[in-house]
Amino acid sequence: MSHTHHKQKRTYGILVGRVEDGHLDPKAKTPHYEILVKAHHNFYRIAVNVESRTGSDVLVFVNQNFTAKTKLDLPARANGGFGFTPLKTGPRGEGLDYLRDDLFPVGQMKDIPRAGSGVTLKDLLDSFVARAKADPESVILACGESFENPGSDPIFHFSPARGIHDIHMMQGDPVDSNFHDDNRVNGDGAVFFRFSGGQAVALFIKFQTQATRTDNETGDPV
Repeated sequence: MSHTHHKQKRTYGILVGRVEDGHLDPKAKTPHYEILVKAHHNFYRIAVNVESRTGSDVLVFVNQNFTAKTKLDLPARANGGFGFTPLKTGPRGEGLDYLRDDLFPVGQMKDIPRAGSGVTLKDLLDSFVARAKADPESVILACGESFENPGSDPIFHFSPARGIHDIHMMQGDPVDSNFHDDNRVNGDGAVFFRFSGGQAVALFIKFQTQATRTDNETGDPV
């Protein structure tokens, strides 16, 4: 399992911008795919879990023609200005919820294959990033936790180091897990690529240990 445990204050929200670059960071404890995003004159980094240490604890669902309505109204946000917008989580929250929003069939999430065993999530993200870079009208939208650290970004070397991580489900972690304190509803992470012509690609990620039935108030496993 590789979602980071935060003692620091967290801010959930949505980042909207243009893809500038992207590649796998194999040096991370569990590999992340790093995407460089520009929003007006500011740079951000999106860190996406794409592999797990055992090859089995990360599940993914990719929809290459995502048309579901979301409470975030993604088409309007894609046209509504770039940057990061905080979103309220919790029972009356504004964020995404894998288990309540009917975004995709959660039961069809699949293991992320190890490198060398078929098409990996890295391969898919390479293709989406390349297409987004070549499409002047493309927009990326990422829901997750914002971070900002002093100094230069360790991957893309812009300052200050800021961006979005925890691009995955944020509920259903068991009581005895290090991540139980992160549980909530209406605060899940995801990435969406929108291309000219209106096609949208959606990427949803969860960990196998996360329950798919959770309390409507707390996000704890039921």
